[in-house]
Amino acid sequence: MSNLFSSSDAEKIALFKNLVLENNLSNQLLISCNNKIKLETFAIEIIKFLLCQEKKDSDCQCETCQRINNKTYYDLKIGGDFETTIKKETIQEIIQAFSYSALEQTGIKVYLINGADLLTLEAANSLLKFLEEPSKNTYAFLLTTNRTKVIDTIKSRCLNVILENTINELDIDNFKTKFIQTFFRNFASTPENNFIHIRQLNGYNHLESSQLFLEIANILKRKEWAKYEITDQSLIKKLNDKNTRLIEISYTIANLLLENLNKELVLEKGMIDLYNEV
Repeated sequence: MSNLFSSSDAEKIALFKNLVLENNLSNQLLISCNNKIKLETFAIEIIKFLLCQEKKDSDCQCETCQRINNKTYYDLKIGGDFETTIKKETIQEIIQAFSYSALEQTGIKVYLINGADLLTLEAANSLLKFLEEPSKNTYAFLLTTNRTKVIDTIKSRCLNVILENTINELDIDNFKTKFIQTFFRNFASTPENNFIHIRQLNGYNHLESSQLFLEIANILKRKEWAKYEITDQSLIKKLNDKNTRLIEISYTIANLLLENLNKELVLEKGMIDLYNEV
């Protein structure tokens, strides 16, 4: 079993595998955790056990399991990437594909949504209609790093599975680097995407979120563009021109987060201030 999983998570995996064997697995699962890799690993573990003819454990090397790993299994459709909004068209493509007979021998069709909290309202409504009329052999795995952002009507129609959040120093360091790189790159291309990007902080506590904005303030102060592979000269000029104000906003966000105020409101207000400056 992957060291991603706590004993509690491992118990959930064992439970769902038993439900598969008993032909009693819920057709609609909403799985939440702050760790995207853990979410995907957990979901694929259950999906492989559901579809595998041999019903082996996680190291199964059968053709079905290999095709699931390689994303070439015809009756498994995947939408979303945990980063960008999921539009109505993506959901409609899945619905359209599942309106036909299954292509694989099992007759079971599965769809996996990465980032159920990023569904547009139109996409969520399309998915909701699909969830309300479930087919016996169709299974939905909806993954989210921010369960509070998933609309209530979807949550109420799914079995809600909550995995343990994972935070360790390596995770934080890797997350910090990737978060900051994406944070600045968004300002170079699509700054509005930072409102989506910032949602990733909901799995982290106030202190850790504050540390990220302290780091952003320090990068702005030291102009450490190369360290975080920020190469867009037009963006660098904007950051330099607005340097003092951007540092001030970043420090303000960091300090407000330490006061244990409503984190989402602090981040949203801070992002609006940064967005307006850049």
